[in-house]
Amino acid sequence: MYKAVLFDLFGTLIEPPPMPVYRQMVGDVATALGISFEELNEPWMSINDGRLDGRFESSEGDILAAAELVGVEVSESQLAKCMDIRRSITREFLTPKNGALEMLDDLVEMDCALGLVTDCVYDVPAVWAETDFFPYFSAAHYSCVTHVRKPDARAYKGVLDLLEVPASEALFVGDGGSDELNGAVRAGMDAVMISDLTPESGEVMRVGVVDWDGPVVSSMPEITSYVQNNG
Repeated sequence: MYKAVLFDLFGTLIEPPPMPVYRQMVGDVATALGISFEELNEPWMSINDGRLDGRFESSEGDILAAAELVGVEVSESQLAKCMDIRRSITREFLTPKNGALEMLDDLVEMDCALGLVTDCVYDVPAVWAETDFFPYFSAAHYSCVTHVRKPDARAYKGVLDLLEVPASEALFVGDGGSDELNGAVRAGMDAVMISDLTPESGEVMRVGVVDWDGPVVSSMPEITSYVQNNG
Protein backbone atom coordinates (compact mmCIF):
# COMPACT_ATOMS: atom_id res chain seq x y z
CA MET A 1 0.00 0.00 0.00
CA TYR A 2 1.16 3.56 -0.66
CA LYS A 3 2.86 5.51 2.12
CA ALA A 4 1.61 8.83 0.79
CA VAL A 5 -1.19 10.10 -1.42
CA LEU A 6 -0.90 13.50 -3.10
CA PHE A 7 -4.04 15.24 -4.32
CA ASP A 8 -4.92 17.88 -6.83
CA LEU A 9 -7.53 20.32 -5.53
CA PHE A 10 -9.83 21.80 -8.19
CA GLY A 11 -11.90 19.09 -9.86
CA THR A 12 -10.53 16.46 -7.50
CA LEU A 13 -11.29 17.24 -3.86
CA ILE A 14 -13.62 20.10 -4.78
CA GLU A 15 -15.78 20.74 -7.81
CA PRO A 16 -14.16 22.60 -10.69
CA PRO A 17 -15.30 26.24 -10.68
CA PRO A 18 -18.57 26.60 -12.62
CA MET A 19 -18.00 29.14 -15.37
CA PRO A 20 -21.24 31.07 -14.69
CA VAL A 21 -20.18 31.56 -11.06
CA TYR A 22 -16.65 32.50 -12.09
CA ARG A 23 -17.97 35.04 -14.61
CA GLN A 24 -20.21 36.50 -11.91
CA MET A 25 -17.13 36.97 -9.71
CA VAL A 26 -15.34 38.78 -12.54
CA GLY A 27 -18.44 40.92 -13.03
CA ASP A 28 -18.57 41.77 -9.33
CA VAL A 29 -14.89 42.78 -9.37
CA ALA A 30 -15.55 44.91 -12.45
CA THR A 31 -18.44 46.64 -10.71
CA ALA A 32 -16.23 47.35 -7.70
CA LEU A 33 -13.69 48.92 -10.08
CA GLY A 34 -16.39 51.03 -11.73
CA ILE A 35 -16.25 49.28 -15.12
CA SER A 36 -18.30 46.68 -16.97
CA PHE A 37 -17.84 42.92 -17.15
CA GLU A 38 -17.14 43.26 -20.87
CA GLU A 39 -14.31 45.71 -20.20
CA LEU A 40 -12.64 43.51 -17.59
CA ASN A 41 -13.27 39.93 -18.70
CA GLU A 42 -10.77 39.58 -21.54
CA PRO A 43 -7.91 41.36 -19.70
CA TRP A 44 -8.69 39.36 -16.55
CA MET A 45 -8.55 36.04 -18.36
CA SER A 46 -5.42 37.06 -20.29
CA ILE A 47 -3.38 37.13 -17.07
CA ASN A 48 -4.70 33.86 -15.62
CA ASP A 49 -1.27 32.24 -16.04
CA GLY A 50 0.27 35.11 -14.09
CA ARG A 51 -2.17 34.65 -11.23
CA LEU A 52 -1.39 30.93 -11.10
CA ASP A 53 2.39 31.30 -11.19
CA GLY A 54 2.39 34.10 -8.64
CA ARG A 55 4.08 36.73 -10.76
CA PHE A 56 1.93 39.52 -9.29
CA GLU A 57 3.10 38.61 -5.76
CA SER A 58 -0.25 38.75 -3.93
CA SER A 59 -4.02 38.70 -4.34
CA GLU A 60 -3.94 42.47 -4.32
CA GLY A 61 -1.29 42.38 -7.02
CA ASP A 62 -3.53 40.15 -9.17
CA ILE A 63 -6.31 42.73 -9.01
CA LEU A 64 -4.02 45.71 -9.63
CA ALA A 65 -2.45 43.97 -12.64
CA ALA A 66 -5.86 43.52 -14.25
CA ALA A 67 -6.86 47.08 -13.42
CA GLU A 68 -3.69 48.38 -15.04
CA LEU A 69 -4.56 46.59 -18.26
CA VAL A 70 -7.84 48.49 -18.49
CA GLY A 71 -6.36 51.78 -17.32
CA VAL A 72 -8.20 51.99 -14.01
CA GLU A 73 -6.70 53.50 -10.88
CA VAL A 74 -7.78 51.56 -7.81
CA SER A 75 -8.55 53.20 -4.48
CA GLU A 76 -7.94 51.47 -1.16
CA SER A 77 -11.67 51.00 -0.65
CA GLN A 78 -12.11 49.52 -4.13
CA LEU A 79 -9.20 47.15 -3.57
CA ALA A 80 -10.67 46.05 -0.23
CA LYS A 81 -14.02 45.39 -1.91
CA CYS A 82 -12.36 43.34 -4.66
CA MET A 83 -10.48 41.35 -2.05
CA ASP A 84 -13.70 40.60 -0.18
CA ILE A 85 -15.27 39.34 -3.42
CA ARG A 86 -12.30 37.12 -4.26
CA ARG A 87 -11.97 35.63 -0.78
CA SER A 88 -15.71 35.00 -0.51
CA ILE A 89 -15.89 33.07 -3.79
CA THR A 90 -12.73 31.14 -2.90
CA ARG A 91 -14.29 29.98 0.37
CA GLU A 92 -17.36 28.91 -1.60
CA PHE A 93 -15.26 27.00 -4.11
CA LEU A 94 -13.32 25.19 -1.36
CA THR A 95 -16.34 23.12 -0.31
CA PRO A 96 -15.43 19.41 -0.22
CA LYS A 97 -17.05 17.12 -2.77
CA ASN A 98 -19.51 14.62 -1.36
CA GLY A 99 -17.53 11.83 0.27
CA ALA A 100 -14.18 13.63 0.10
CA LEU A 101 -13.68 14.03 3.84
CA GLU A 102 -14.78 10.46 4.51
CA MET A 103 -12.25 9.25 1.94
CA LEU A 104 -9.51 11.32 3.59
CA ASP A 105 -10.51 9.88 6.98
CA ASP A 106 -10.09 6.40 5.53
CA LEU A 107 -6.61 7.20 4.21
CA VAL A 108 -5.53 8.68 7.53
CA GLU A 109 -6.70 5.50 9.28
CA MET A 110 -4.58 3.57 6.78
CA ASP A 111 -1.54 5.62 7.90
CA CYS A 112 -1.15 7.36 4.55
CA ALA A 113 0.53 10.75 4.66
CA LEU A 114 -1.45 13.30 2.67
CA GLY A 115 -0.15 16.11 0.49
CA LEU A 116 -1.72 18.78 -1.70
CA VAL A 117 -0.37 19.84 -5.09
CA THR A 118 -2.43 22.62 -6.60
CA ASP A 119 -2.09 25.27 -9.28
CA CYS A 120 -3.95 28.13 -7.65
CA VAL A 121 -4.14 31.84 -6.96
CA TYR A 122 -3.07 33.48 -3.70
CA ASP A 123 -6.60 33.43 -2.31
CA VAL A 124 -6.41 29.66 -1.79
CA PRO A 125 -3.48 29.55 0.67
CA ALA A 126 -4.90 32.68 2.33
CA VAL A 127 -8.07 30.84 3.40
CA TRP A 128 -6.84 27.21 3.41
CA ALA A 129 -6.56 27.04 7.20
CA GLU A 130 -10.27 27.91 7.43
CA THR A 131 -11.34 24.92 5.33
CA ASP A 132 -12.38 21.43 6.39
CA PHE A 133 -9.37 20.09 4.48
CA PHE A 134 -6.70 21.80 6.56
CA PRO A 135 -6.31 19.19 9.35
CA TYR A 136 -5.73 16.36 6.88
CA PHE A 137 -2.72 17.63 4.96
CA SER A 138 0.84 17.59 6.25
CA ALA A 139 2.33 19.36 3.22
CA ALA A 140 1.06 21.55 0.41
CA HIS A 141 2.35 23.01 -2.84
CA TYR A 142 0.65 26.18 -4.06
CA SER A 143 1.87 27.24 -7.49
CA CYS A 144 1.37 30.93 -6.74
CA VAL A 145 3.70 30.67 -3.73
CA THR A 146 6.40 28.43 -5.23
CA HIS A 147 6.18 29.87 -8.77
CA VAL A 148 6.22 26.26 -10.05
CA ARG A 149 3.21 24.79 -11.84
CA LYS A 150 2.27 21.24 -12.70
CA PRO A 151 3.42 19.17 -14.54
CA ASP A 152 6.89 20.33 -13.38
CA ALA A 153 8.37 17.52 -11.28
CA ARG A 154 9.36 20.01 -8.57
CA ALA A 155 5.69 20.53 -7.73
CA TYR A 156 5.37 16.92 -6.58
CA LYS A 157 8.87 16.36 -5.24
CA GLY A 158 8.73 19.32 -2.89
CA VAL A 159 5.69 17.83 -1.15
CA LEU A 160 7.19 14.32 -1.10
CA ASP A 161 10.35 15.71 0.51
CA LEU A 162 8.29 17.35 3.25
CA LEU A 163 6.42 14.08 3.82
CA GLU A 164 9.72 12.15 3.70
CA VAL A 165 8.24 9.61 1.29
CA PRO A 166 9.98 8.52 -1.94
CA ALA A 167 8.09 8.99 -5.19
CA SER A 168 8.07 5.22 -5.76
CA GLU A 169 5.88 4.78 -2.67
CA ALA A 170 3.39 7.54 -3.44
CA LEU A 171 0.21 7.97 -5.47
CA PHE A 172 -1.08 11.13 -7.13
CA VAL A 173 -4.83 11.63 -7.58
CA GLY A 174 -6.17 14.29 -9.94
CA ASP A 175 -8.82 15.09 -12.53
CA GLY A 176 -6.23 15.54 -15.26
CA GLY A 177 -5.93 19.31 -15.57
CA SER A 178 -2.50 20.88 -16.09
CA ASP A 179 -1.21 17.56 -17.48
CA GLU A 180 -0.81 16.68 -13.81
CA LEU A 181 -1.21 12.90 -14.12
CA ASN A 182 1.51 12.48 -16.72
CA GLY A 183 3.64 14.89 -14.73
CA ALA A 184 3.28 12.76 -11.61
CA VAL A 185 4.34 9.66 -13.53
CA ARG A 186 7.37 11.47 -14.93
CA ALA A 187 8.24 12.44 -11.36
CA GLY A 188 8.33 8.73 -10.42
CA MET A 189 4.90 8.38 -8.85
CA ASP A 190 1.90 6.26 -9.66
CA ALA A 191 -1.18 8.25 -10.70
CA VAL A 192 -4.91 7.72 -10.98
CA MET A 193 -7.53 9.99 -12.52
CA ILE A 194 -10.80 10.77 -10.82
CA SER A 195 -13.45 11.28 -13.48
CA ASP A 196 -16.74 12.19 -11.85
CA LEU A 197 -18.10 15.09 -13.88
CA THR A 198 -21.73 14.65 -14.85
CA PRO A 199 -23.93 16.44 -17.40
CA GLU A 200 -25.34 18.38 -14.46
CA SER A 201 -21.89 19.86 -13.83
CA GLY A 202 -22.40 22.20 -16.79
CA GLU A 203 -19.60 24.41 -18.11
CA VAL A 204 -16.63 24.37 -15.71
CA MET A 205 -13.15 25.87 -15.68
CA ARG A 206 -10.40 23.36 -16.47
CA VAL A 207 -6.90 24.29 -17.65
CA GLY A 208 -4.36 22.21 -19.55
CA VAL A 209 -6.37 19.00 -19.85
CA VAL A 210 -4.28 16.31 -21.60
CA ASP A 211 -5.27 12.77 -22.59
CA TRP A 212 -4.62 10.10 -19.96
CA ASP A 213 -4.49 6.39 -20.69
CA GLY A 214 -3.81 5.23 -17.14
CA PRO A 215 -6.15 4.03 -14.35
CA VAL A 216 -9.38 5.90 -13.66
CA VAL A 217 -11.79 5.95 -10.72
CA SER A 218 -15.19 7.60 -10.64
CA SER A 219 -15.95 8.17 -6.96
CA MET A 220 -14.37 8.93 -3.61
CA PRO A 221 -14.80 5.38 -2.22
CA GLU A 222 -12.99 4.07 -5.30
CA ILE A 223 -9.95 6.15 -4.31
CA THR A 224 -9.87 4.39 -0.95
CA SER A 225 -10.15 1.00 -2.64
CA TYR A 226 -7.44 1.88 -5.15
CA VAL A 227 -5.01 2.82 -2.38
CA GLN A 228 -5.82 -0.35 -0.45
CA ASN A 229 -5.23 -2.60 -3.43
CA ASN A 230 -2.21 -0.97 -5.06
CA GLY A 231 1.15 0.47 -4.17
